[in-house]
Amino acid sequence: MSTDIIKPRLVTDILIKIFKILGVHDLLSALLVNREWCQVAVPIYWRAPFSYKKKRSMLALKIYRLFLEQQENDTIHSSQTTIKTLPTLYDYPFFLKELNFTNLLELDKDITNVDAILKMLTSREIRLTTFIMDNTGTNNDKLYGLWTKSCYAPIISSLVHVEIYTPFPKNCVIKALADNCSNLSHLDINLYDNHTVRVVELINDLNRFFSNQKLLLNLRLVFPKGPGNLLIKVLKSRLESFKHLELAKWNFADCDWKWLKKCPNLTEFAVTDPQTQISDILGIECELHRFKVSKNSKITTIHWFLDNKNKKDNKDNKISSESTFYFHPKKPPAEPYHDETLEESLQSLII
Repeated sequence: MSTDIIKPRLVTDILIKIFKILGVHDLLSALLVNREWCQVAVPIYWRAPFSYKKKRSMLALKIYRLFLEQQENDTIHSSQTTIKTLPTLYDYPFFLKELNFTNLLELDKDITNVDAILKMLTSREIRLTTFIMDNTGTNNDKLYGLWTKSCYAPIISSLVHVEIYTPFPKNCVIKALADNCSNLSHLDINLYDNHTVRVVELINDLNRFFSNQKLLLNLRLVFPKGPGNLLIKVLKSRLESFKHLELAKWNFADCDWKWLKKCPNLTEFAVTDPQTQISDILGIECELHRFKVSKNSKITTIHWFLDNKNKKDNKDNKISSESTFYFHPKKPPAEPYHDETLEESLQSLII
């Protein structure tokens, strides 16, 4: 009779599910347990290396530079027969899924260096799922619009989640998304532009963007004094495309809102300074929400929650009792945990 004892173990799929919900501190602790846990935790930690606090992101940038140096050496010695090895224990850039572009630029504002990183990601066939640009108040089109260049289209073609809070003139952000992305489900963007011709082009690109999407959109569009009449014309042509829709600071004077009745998949609608007609259509049951856009600025939006499961025979939407703001969750994500010892352990492990 066999006397072997079967040791209980967590299969990889279960570990992945557990590690994905861990905070940074716990994830780094799990990474140091054993080789198996390390192999599962490393890709999860390195999927968003520039979304952590500055020290962690700086470490990630140093690691990326090692790969850039290796790439340069491979180019120099390309005519020689050499065995290519990784400069670190793992191929860390390969795990990238979420790129906080603003944080990356805060670490290195040299356009040549950032361009080199994007080229490296393209050559490694990296496919992002999340792209973030925070509000920086800059007008540096060339630097902050670098990622929209056509040569980097493969990187963003797989995007599902996009947050862009940095409006700058002459940008081609919506055009880049319209040309390259078809599987976006989350778009939260500030579209401000003060040039009339560019605004018309932007709305046209927005229309193309909607028509190219295969998934229901959770959409938040901010545009101070934006042309609400042009936007509504586009929205009316894509009534089935929206699940959550928030329109902040547009100029909707004298606009017709009857199209709201005909959105079959809409579960939440929010707008600043709503006209009376909206309440007539969606009802008086709504919620007010104030969110901080900057140190001295707040935006107030009015939200309606719709239960489309009960919608029949083109009747008016019923108001849902649920009121969880999609774009403004009550509990913001916790700040990454800072631990000097774990930071040093991680650095010694990966270099």
